[in-house]
Amino acid sequence: MANSSKIEPGSTAVFIRKWQLPIALFLIACVTIAVYWPVLNNGFIDYDDTDYVTANMMVRQGLTLKGFIWSFLAFHAGNWHPLTWLSHMLDSQLFNLNPMGHHADSLLLHCANAVLLCLVLQRLTGRIGRSMIVALLFALHPLHVESVAWIAERKDVLSTLFWIMTMSAYAWYVRKPSLKRYLPVVGLFALGLMAKQMLVTLPLILLLMDYWPLNRLFPRPAPILAEKIPFLAISAIAALVTLRAQDSAGALAHGTDQFSLMSAGNAMISYVKYIWNMCWPTDLALFYPFEPTAVTIPMVAAAALLLAGITGFVIVQRKRRPYLVFGWFWYLISLLPVIGLIRVGSQAMADRYTYIPLIGLFVIVVWGVAEVAGQWRGGLQAAAGMAAVVLALLSLLTVGQIRYWQNSYDLYAHALSVVERNWLAHNNMAILLAQQYRFEEAISHFRESLRIFPNQAEGFMNLGNAYQSTGNNTAAIDAFVEAVRLRPNDVEGHFRLGYAYLIAGNIDLAYQEYYQLARLNESYARPLLDSIRMSQKH
Repeated sequence: MANSSKIEPGSTAVFIRKWQLPIALFLIACVTIAVYWPVLNNGFIDYDDTDYVTANMMVRQGLTLKGFIWSFLAFHAGNWHPLTWLSHMLDSQLFNLNPMGHHADSLLLHCANAVLLCLVLQRLTGRIGRSMIVALLFALHPLHVESVAWIAERKDVLSTLFWIMTMSAYAWYVRKPSLKRYLPVVGLFALGLMAKQMLVTLPLILLLMDYWPLNRLFPRPAPILAEKIPFLAISAIAALVTLRAQDSAGALAHGTDQFSLMSAGNAMISYVKYIWNMCWPTDLALFYPFEPTAVTIPMVAAAALLLAGITGFVIVQRKRRPYLVFGWFWYLISLLPVIGLIRVGSQAMADRYTYIPLIGLFVIVVWGVAEVAGQWRGGLQAAAGMAAVVLALLSLLTVGQIRYWQNSYDLYAHALSVVERNWLAHNNMAILLAQQYRFEEAISHFRESLRIFPNQAEGFMNLGNAYQSTGNNTAAIDAFVEAVRLRPNDVEGHFRLGYAYLIAGNIDLAYQEYYQLARLNESYARPLLDSIRMSQKH
């Protein structure tokens, strides 16, 4: 007698199993687009969007031969990422300065990343449900809003697309190793680096894949390590190019500030803060200022002990739970380029830096919860219900976070409300207010920004300009003097100070400033000096 429980080829169960993955991918795409749909109503912001799109005439011309060449040669905005420039040029070609089109492309890239992440994890592990939850956490977590809603961060979503495609191609290569399959992996990796150099750690992530879930690192690791040599060589070149680009923009610290115990301590604390923000994603802001006073010995020691404890636990559990090694070291390694060991910029940390690294922690959480839930009857169903609740809450937080990116004013106002001593938000809010002729309010924000962080030559320049706009030339002179003191080789500083002296009727001091200006840029200063000499003759 036939077993009545046997599944016939045409049964509903077989049909559902066959369509599980396509349904999961379709669901991920629909949910991601639905949650991020409000971003299409957002505009450009005046922080970096100007450098990348709105005030970048090379980008605004669309796709041109001149622009193509420029994208590969330029270190504009302190970066070298030709594919990112080309993507912005394509958007300008298609949408001009309509922000909806630019936002739509970033959203589609984010959606593609989530779908491909699920597909790659499923093919690597055979787990559809777990892969889908990881992909949804990646898609819907509010920490990732910055990478999607900020047009200038197109490099995040674009480079991650190549990151995941490289993983997929590597899994394809591993099934049947050959040069024909190896070259596309290297090619996709190189393309990803041309979108953002965040991919410099990807060769080490491929090694983690060899450990788990591919299980090919042992017992013969030598050939597997040899495979990574071309990747590491390309990464080294990309890292050098990045350092040169950052240095050309003046964003790279030098001397003892570049590598310091303070930077290392902040890196330890940031590793822990990112985990906290993953678990409790509130009070997120555009900018978190680096505060040396916050890097205390007890804080650094506590962070180091916690990280060491987790690392030790993961290593002890490596045989029973290899996914812990994969996820934890994915997180630690992929954050290395942006964790602040090499000081670039003035931020202590940034939400956008978590776009790739949190994938590792999501794998740990999802696989760990599934393992625990699978130990009792009905546990997996309960875990699925809990996942649905968590994803719903994250979606609500993400929608709220997207609203802060509607315009520059809301973005800076929110940053000021949730992050204390946010000198950059004060400065940017002041510039925005000055553009609206609200000079008294602007001066108040400029002064607060300089009170918090007084070593800002650009801040004193902005303050001086605002004072001049109100007719307070005496205060403007004081501000320009500070700007020149902080940046004595700045052409604009000497020009503005000299002009302020002219307004005050102090011809001798104006002449001295223009003379200093001539030392830096003679062609710029010569007409100014000649005009003063002519006025003195008359």
